[in-house]
Amino acid sequence: MAEEIRVSVEFIEKELPLAPPLYVSVFFMTQAMGRQATAAEVAQKLDILESDVLKAWKYWKGRGCGLWKEEKKARALPSARPSYSAAEVAVSLKNEGVKELFSYAEQKLGKCLSHHDMVLLLGLHDWLGLPVDVIELLLNYCVSLDKRGMHYIEKVGISWAEEGIDTVEKAAEFIEMRRRGYREIMREFGQGNRLPSQAEEAYMKKWIREYKLPMEIIKTACQRTVLRTGGVSFPYADSILRHWQKAGVRTIEDVAALDAAHTAKKEKAPETKKAAAQPKKNRFINYTQREWDESEWEEMERRERDQW
Repeated sequence: MAEEIRVSVEFIEKELPLAPPLYVSVFFMTQAMGRQATAAEVAQKLDILESDVLKAWKYWKGRGCGLWKEEKKARALPSARPSYSAAEVAVSLKNEGVKELFSYAEQKLGKCLSHHDMVLLLGLHDWLGLPVDVIELLLNYCVSLDKRGMHYIEKVGISWAEEGIDTVEKAAEFIEMRRRGYREIMREFGQGNRLPSQAEEAYMKKWIREYKLPMEIIKTACQRTVLRTGGVSFPYADSILRHWQKAGVRTIEDVAALDAAHTAKKEKAPETKKAAAQPKKNRFINYTQREWDESEWEEMERRERDQW
């Protein structure tokens, strides 16, 4: 280790009061061990998780106080969930937030957590970076769907992290959209008693989040889809909604105006189209029919009688 650590008075006065205590420990331990120290080595010295060291380095880099070579600064969290040992799980329990999370999970899931359960929950917090209160909402949401399996919970957690759902507000918005929005759409398709598939969910998410269409407009498109196709067709409904979104539709009145414009356009179609549908005349029917008067019929009958 280095014999002494030099920091400025300005750093002590301005940075140390703002930084989390753990990040301060990482800062000085990294200084003491030198630039060649790895995150794993610093974590071992401080008896903390390697990911905590990486988070601390990221924090100090953001504060303009990076201490490490460029390749160290470029390090990121692993792409796959770490495999935490029993000792690492025990260390995580020193964090009151993690301890409360495990207790809450046992209460919601109605069981004592196994080591594997703890590893998955710890991964949501430590690896994916989801706050404890967000994970608690995640657990509550999954249990409400009667999905208590840890792999399912982790799968939903990963999708939340990928979508940037990292606050209670964002999580609540997602849950409301899923419970109310998705359910209403599925009901309009006559599918209210089943959960949507992944592909169906992608369509609904696009309508609500990307197109930003009101629910009454989405439901109207679903109704038209069922009437026109006789069944459930998310691609067909998407074609309707994509057209409406491009046309600036926001209300039912907008839909009615669009329908009226379409009907008016059809009624103004050239008469030549109707004429083209008529059968063509040919040499067998292209003549003017002769009209016979009563005297001619009588004369014809008289000649026929004379022949007999």
